[in-house]
Amino acid sequence: MRRNLFMVLLVSVVLVGTLAFAQEKKPAEGMYFRLVTHGGDDPFWAVVQKGAMDAAKELGCKVDIDLCGGDLTLQLKRFEEAVAMKPNGIALVINDDTAWDEPVRRALEQGIPVIGMNNDDSEGAVGNPRLCYIGQSEKAAAYRLARRLFDEAKARGIDLSKAHVAMAAEVPGANYAKIRASGILEAMKEYGITSYEIIDAGGLEMTTVEARETAYLLAHPETTFLIGLGGICTDRLTASLKAAGKQPGEIIAGGFDTTPDTLAGIKEGYVTATIDQQQYLQGYFAVYVLYLYNKYGFTPNIDTGGYLVDSPEKIALIEKLSPEHIR
Repeated sequence: MRRNLFMVLLVSVVLVGTLAFAQEKKPAEGMYFRLVTHGGDDPFWAVVQKGAMDAAKELGCKVDIDLCGGDLTLQLKRFEEAVAMKPNGIALVINDDTAWDEPVRRALEQGIPVIGMNNDDSEGAVGNPRLCYIGQSEKAAAYRLARRLFDEAKARGIDLSKAHVAMAAEVPGANYAKIRASGILEAMKEYGITSYEIIDAGGLEMTTVEARETAYLLAHPETTFLIGLGGICTDRLTASLKAAGKQPGEIIAGGFDTTPDTLAGIKEGYVTATIDQQQYLQGYFAVYVLYLYNKYGFTPNIDTGGYLVDSPEKIALIEKLSPEHIR
């Protein structure tokens, strides 16, 4: 009798344990997503990767991310490879207004969901058939940044009619650079600034970017503003200004993203302001949106950032989370 009772209890425990295990199954188990980006091995994209991997862990899906180092040809190849694998969805950095139109259309025709992330077609859904976009509003963010820098100059009594704006871009022809530059140019008109130049910073390699920014400053003493259109160009602002012999605030500088050296530049007074696009969310939400599309057909557009960081007081939380690749 006791043996029978023991066996009943044992079976009950096993059944409860099996049920609990079944209940712990994660919602996206068995799904596979791919993030195809133009990014490189740098602090900005380390944060995007962290966001994607955290979401994958929570959902129980598999995620791979392609970092193509600004090489559009390679990125197109990786996208076609991803399509051939028949994933449950692809998040794509749309960094060209024409190159991605047909590849995305063909993928969608094959039943593979494609969403935009980090960069979008300059015309949004009108220009590219991607299902939705996750990232900041590039033009609005750039306009906000430019006004902050130009207001700083006005407060110092600088004659803006004689000011010169230098904008450095890792890849000048990429969508992010063109759209951000358009926001800055819009603000320039309002402030009566007419002189500007876009610097080709030579790609995603940090030493090259720093060398080109430094060379420009040495060759163009008329420069009033130095703006990094991308995260690497902004990261190298302080080092470039120092290498060119500039003192903090001598040239009003700013840009995009919150890499450790950009934050250090704000604290030292070399960088007036930067834009926080909270790129962790771009990786994180890309995975979640693809999962939700597979489950419910949702296609939300998510604005992840565009927030102005322009004082040491605003960077405390970012500095705390930066070593964890969250900010």
